[in-house]
Amino acid sequence: MKKILILALAAISLVACNQTSKTESRGTEEEAAGKTLVAYFSATGTTQAAAELLAQALSADLFEIAPEQPYSEDDLNWRDSLSRSSVEMKDASFRPAIKSMPDDMGRYDTVYIGFPIWWGVAPRIINTFIENASLDGVTVIPFATSGGSEIEPALDALSAAYPDIAFGEGRLLNDVSPADIEAWVAQP
Repeated sequence: MKKILILALAAISLVACNQTSKTESRGTEEEAAGKTLVAYFSATGTTQAAAELLAQALSADLFEIAPEQPYSEDDLNWRDSLSRSSVEMKDASFRPAIKSMPDDMGRYDTVYIGFPIWWGVAPRIINTFIENASLDGVTVIPFATSGGSEIEPALDALSAAYPDIAFGEGRLLNDVSPADIEAWVAQP
């Protein structure tokens, strides 16, 4: 009888431990899902500043979309039709190489993608990032900085180029404060 009681208690303990393991495992999976990434390309630091504020407000991971070959000041001279940025933007199929991609994109369900507006749209490096990221089932929310352009043409171009991506409402983040960012991300 004593052996049966000990075996019964051992079996109950094993079942209880197994249930705890399943709950802990599920909790880890739930924590992994629902993460947010703020990925950005910044040629001069302006978009980087907005991305850092956004990542902080969202408690999100931050990733710089860095070109394999950094842009020099001459490369960014939009008045020179032969500058690197001008040449890239004239060719809609151009895809500048990037240094790396974030590890395990599958853990994110929301990705904010930030960029300066070039020639009314996102720089071609943003296309490189989007085309190399696994964004199936991910909400993508663009944000941008600009010296004078509106964001809507850039959003329209991204939506047209990637109709299978679920884009959220984008925002122009020029000269934003932490309070501005907090108000934006708090909107439903």
